Amino acid sequence: MTSPIRGLLVDVDGVLRLWPRRSAIKAALDCGLPEQAVRRVAYDGGFDLAHHGVWSHEQWVDQVTTRLTEEFGAAGKRAAELWAADRGDADPAMADLLRRARAAGLVICALTNNTTVVAADLELHGLADVFDHVANSAEIRVTKPAPGAYEAALALMDLPAGQVAFTDDSRANVTAALHVGLHAHHYTRAEEFERFLADLGITLPPAAGQPAARVAGVPAGTAPPAGHAEADEATTVATRYLATGLPPAVLADRLAAHDPALTVVPLGPDALATVNAAGTLTTWRLLPHSADPRAAAGHVDAWAEAAGDVDAEHLPPWLPATRAAAAGRADDLLHHTGWALYQLAAADAGGDPLAAATHLDTVRQHLTVLATLLLRHQKAPWPGATASRYLTPTIREALTASLRADPTARAGLAAGLRPLLGLLRHLRQMTQLVLDTTSAWPWPHTAASLAPLLDGPPDLTAQALEDPLYTPALAAVYDRHRPLAQPMADALRIWAATELSGCDVVELGAGTGRITRQLAGPGPASYRAIEPSIAMAAHLRNAHLAGVEVVEADALLLPLPALGADVVVEHEALQFAADPLLAADEALRVLRPGGRLVRLLLHPTGPHPLAGIDAAYRQAAFADGPRPLFFGKGTDQRITAHLAARGRPTQNRTLAEFIQHRTVEQALAALADRAWPYQHQLTDPAHQDGMAAARQEAARLPKSVSVPYVLRALITPADQEDR
Repeated sequence: MTSPIRGLLVDVDGVLRLWPRRSAIKAALDCGLPEQAVRRVAYDGGFDLAHHGVWSHEQWVDQVTTRLTEEFGAAGKRAAELWAADRGDADPAMADLLRRARAAGLVICALTNNTTVVAADLELHGLADVFDHVANSAEIRVTKPAPGAYEAALALMDLPAGQVAFTDDSRANVTAALHVGLHAHHYTRAEEFERFLADLGITLPPAAGQPAARVAGVPAGTAPPAGHAEADEATTVATRYLATGLPPAVLADRLAAHDPALTVVPLGPDALATVNAAGTLTTWRLLPHSADPRAAAGHVDAWAEAAGDVDAEHLPPWLPATRAAAAGRADDLLHHTGWALYQLAAADAGGDPLAAATHLDTVRQHLTVLATLLLRHQKAPWPGATASRYLTPTIREALTASLRADPTARAGLAAGLRPLLGLLRHLRQMTQLVLDTTSAWPWPHTAASLAPLLDGPPDLTAQALEDPLYTPALAAVYDRHRPLAQPMADALRIWAATELSGCDVVELGAGTGRITRQLAGPGPASYRAIEPSIAMAAHLRNAHLAGVEVVEADALLLPLPALGADVVVEHEALQFAADPLLAADEALRVLRPGGRLVRLLLHPTGPHPLAGIDAAYRQAAFADGPRPLFFGKGTDQRITAHLAARGRPTQNRTLAEFIQHRTVEQALAALADRAWPYQHQLTDPAHQDGMAAARQEAARLPKSVSVPYVLRALITPADQEDR
């Protein structure tokens, strides 16, 4: 994902300020001097001293006036006065563009080889509101095209080069900017620069607005979204993520200068805390310049390759290095949770309700951190980072139920503890599945210590919860809105007859059996359908498919022996696993030598004509909360690359190409029945908002469309390729 443009760096003279009168030449001619007389004196070594800050602007002008007077007398002095009096003209088109850019939230900085009069000139032309920063060579003591000039300007902007667009009327300065890493443009006129910005993905407001309310150098930061573990839970506590090249001490000075009533405390190399006059505490998490604060703060949209890309997987899977690091951290959190539970029990037994309430809060905090850790399925946006996905509804409900209880009363303490113990069981199971590590804490002893409070020892064994997205309600309508086109069914049966005959087959994520019905039958020697959802598995089991054994299990931990299958097959199920790469490794474990992992994928060959209906539903239904975690496909490429890195190349085979006819009514009916997993996160009012938006979008579309599809099989051998 390319870095977004967050700032503009612009030259002043020849870009924002124009010199239509060519004052040096005009002054010379008006006073009877040779045409180049003023230019020859003004722009020799004296100007170098002035634009490097050795001389002030006034000293430079005095020196030019003295030399011209000595050479040409009163005419020379008059020519110097005329030349110095011309301060150029502002270009209204460029000024308007920069004001619009600043109103849109971009950081605007001038980079000019100039003298100490620049600030006064900007004020004179009414341009003081255009820039957040001015990098003037007379002040930074380095001139373009030296790389140090650009680096000094970027430091003032507190932005990396890759997030800044630059324009200058000098080709040499543009070339140097490209060398530094800026998006550089040779300036001719404002309209051309705006087109350049549009190509970079920047659309400016159509008319000049008020400048953004911002004090130079004071960042706004990025807040975590609702549902994130660090989302604001009260008006007096906040967390903000900020990409910056400034160390905490320097940033602290800027914040304090902006608001003298602000108390600022650096918290180490990558964080600081502020407390304002109203008592609001803000923790600032400082990220490297290369980081995307929205991604670090848990905004799902920040992980999409492009806005509205329905085939983007927003949760890149765990990497081996991040999994290894997380395993140790998870063990520590479980240990601390167990110890806090033991202390809670001891405080309750000793009649100290305040201490017991404090330990309950500690348990809740540890479990929140553990849940956030386990659900961090994104690829780190920079080395060592930890970015969190949204907490699932089940986890949020457990934490909310615990918070609602009054822990200072014994009954409330028990009520606040019970949902946390259910969450603990679930997170222990996830720790085993995702991180392949088992807590060594003596949980039976902890359960015994809690028995007096809970009227009996609680069950603390690791247990998987039913995924809230795969409810019985979804299972009941799942097949109804996913009709299998006849060409696809025929292609699957033909493929199974030749490729699965006599094989021991394992199907991952069999669901209610849509694909199972086409693949199983008399051909395979055995067929085990793996499905983690109890509700889905019940429908599949009730179908009584001959030769099919239904197994309720997770793809990350198959209850099957190693080297026990000839073919592992799945149809777009791995993308919903907690860790698709780990699931692929588990499939390889159960395959015999010569076996195959087969991933069946169905894709439209172009944009789906009815995709706007689902998009409108999601936008409206999730307007007040986090959007769905998965919008569609996209995991297959990552799994293919993962398998290739393990010496197992994948063959891509087309099984069928066909046209399927779909209607607007079918799309609306599927949404109305909540036939898609993400809809089961929604309240009824949110669902109705989504339906209203979907119907409005549907009214603008044709009643029926024809969608071209391609069915492919990605076939990976179990055997490692010789190298």
